[in-house]
Amino acid sequence: MGTRVAVTSFAVWSSAGVSVNSRPPAPRGGEPLAPWPEAPTLSAIHPNARRPPRQAAVLVQLAHALLTARGAIQGSAPASPEWSQTDVLLGTATGSEAADRDFLKGVEDRGSGFGSPSTFVYTLATAAPAEVALALGLRGTLATLTAGSISGLTALVSAANHVGKGRSRACIAGGVELPGTRLGLGDAEGELAALFLLEPSATAGHWPSITGAELGFDPERPSNLGEPFASATTTLLRMASACADPRAATPIEISGRSPEGHWARFHLQW
Repeated sequence: MGTRVAVTSFAVWSSAGVSVNSRPPAPRGGEPLAPWPEAPTLSAIHPNARRPPRQAAVLVQLAHALLTARGAIQGSAPASPEWSQTDVLLGTATGSEAADRDFLKGVEDRGSGFGSPSTFVYTLATAAPAEVALALGLRGTLATLTAGSISGLTALVSAANHVGKGRSRACIAGGVELPGTRLGLGDAEGELAALFLLEPSATAGHWPSITGAELGFDPERPSNLGEPFASATTTLLRMASACADPRAATPIEISGRSPEGHWARFHLQW
């Protein structure tokens, strides 16, 4: 990382509710996302949306809240980034499985020649972040990646490196796990969507900075080090809690590894 990278806004949606730029309360394990009656409707944000599945709608609403909060910051805040140059990088272990199931159910009910094209498009890995980009006018690059239980953490590290090396002007990054039936997710942890806006920052200012962001893959690492496996949602919640605590005097390490051998780590410093 060359340029210092700051987290200038963040938003979390879990079974405990929605938190924007504040410490998220502990979610209830195994529960779905809490209702968010104050959220603007998808049609108000994205009038041309073609009835996307729940995962895409959740991401659009949460990203909208994140960027709205970022735009409201005054005082010593630097100018907001050009949204036309903002990337979207999403990590997920559960992916688009809800859309996959809906599409396959339709094929089962109506026959192999009658799969729904409007449903099929949302089985693509980049469909959900693409809805975010379309709804909010983001014209940077977008990608969806998976690294098992540290998918969201991996997306954050990747985004920090992109912004720090000047490959991105700004990046919305984070993770979403809905509904979470694979890898034992969901039953134990519940649903979660967490997004962070990363921007270059010459000074620490009011925002915490990500430093020392690293990724790797070593299938022998789990057995060699005896480290516990990371939770798909716990690392993102810990990240949001750290971003909400300017009293932290020392860098906080956010790290994790997956059973497959993926590992990621960085330090958050105020």
